[in-house]
Amino acid sequence: MSGKPHFPNPWPAPQHLWADPPWVLSGTSITAWFEVDANAVADVLSPAFKSLSGETGVFTRLRFYDIKFEPRDGTPAYKKKMSGGFKEAVVAFKGSIADVDGEFSAFMWTDDDTYIGWGREIFGWPLIRSQFTLEGKAWDASSKDQTSCRVQSSDFDLTLKMDDESAVEQPIGKGPNWLTPRRVIFPAGDEPDRHDLNIVRPTIIEPGNFYVHQGAVTFDVKPESIIAGLHPLTTPIIHRHANFKICVGDNVETIQGIE
Repeated sequence: MSGKPHFPNPWPAPQHLWADPPWVLSGTSITAWFEVDANAVADVLSPAFKSLSGETGVFTRLRFYDIKFEPRDGTPAYKKKMSGGFKEAVVAFKGSIADVDGEFSAFMWTDDDTYIGWGREIFGWPLIRSQFTLEGKAWDASSKDQTSCRVQSSDFDLTLKMDDESAVEQPIGKGPNWLTPRRVIFPAGDEPDRHDLNIVRPTIIEPGNFYVHQGAVTFDVKPESIIAGLHPLTTPIIHRHANFKICVGDNVETIQGIE
């Protein structure tokens, strides 16, 4: 055979779980910002990550999302077919990798297999399945209960409780880079793995509304859990971002071969 082989679409197969990026995501997020022990962070993350610390420890966030998504491109029928939704919780740390500042989403949990698929394959996000409970006014306008967020697995139970009446609306600033270190493995095993950095910069379509609240965070974590030691050392500050719409996947930079 001469020349480059040609494999027309569908490639590799016509069974698609998700649409190609970019995607439009809309919904609400609730975030607790606090500081955690710098040594505990260093114990679980690559030394390529340079954490940013305050007076007590590394700036850290626990964020909960309730999201609807659809592909940005395609016909209305295609967008409807490939749309979906998910709940998500993320523990991320402020800092830098390869001199790029941003937030490193090191631990990510969701309730949706489709999101696990495109999040892991396209971006390398370390998503795994967990159980979620999102209750109260911020998640359900008809509710009279205070807002609470919970993600739990066999070795941890993380809870965020928000004082809804303490809301102070503030202007929305420019979002940070989402930093994702990625290990690229070559199946044949005849060459070493490659260490890349994906830098995701979400595009704001509709900014929504941003509020600062009072609240509390509880980390109930077993000693053998990978997130043991990452409990808050400071009083959390709660951020609620409602009614936003962003595009993810239209602005992504990849730095390959980080030593």
